[in-house]
Amino acid sequence: DLEYELGLVEVGIRKKIAFVENQMVSATHTNVTPAKLEEFEATFKHFDKDDTNTLGLWEMHSALASLGIVYADDEIETIYGQLEAEFGAVFFEAWLALLVDITKDDSSSSDQLREAFRGMAKDKVYVTELDFQHASLPPVMIRFLEQVMPAAMVRHDELESETTNGATRMYDYNMFLQTTFAR
Repeated sequence: DLEYELGLVEVGIRKKIAFVENQMVSATHTNVTPAKLEEFEATFKHFDKDDTNTLGLWEMHSALASLGIVYADDEIETIYGQLEAEFGAVFFEAWLALLVDITKDDSSSSDQLREAFRGMAKDKVYVTELDFQHASLPPVMIRFLEQVMPAAMVRHDELESETTNGATRMYDYNMFLQTTFAR
């Protein structure tokens, strides 16, 4: 009876230690939203079937698949081998590093969007509906951007010929990005 109780205590302590370690690792990855961190940690815990705070090859494969990230068997084996070589095993820290690396390209930074708008605007300091159309944006996206983007305050010498007749509204993509990413 005491042996059984001791086993339960040991399991509880291992889980608490793993939880604290995972929280410490999570705190160092500040570029990940709290919601994503929570999702990544819950997935890790769910697939860590043996409560060792590590994922085996097929546990990792299944965990990634549950997040909608699917690799071929040979790719997953390569990734797993790289994580083992770097971290010693696929601990939560390795798992988090992998997911941060995989998902970092999913989000757009303000600089990436600014460059996209600048390209769409052909290096003008403003963007127009015509620019949106030339970029082949769907009409619903154009309407949305026209509703949320502030009007551009542009000096006369910065105007392109398409806007000098006043037929096209100009939108300040820099101000839009500044307010959007300030949140």
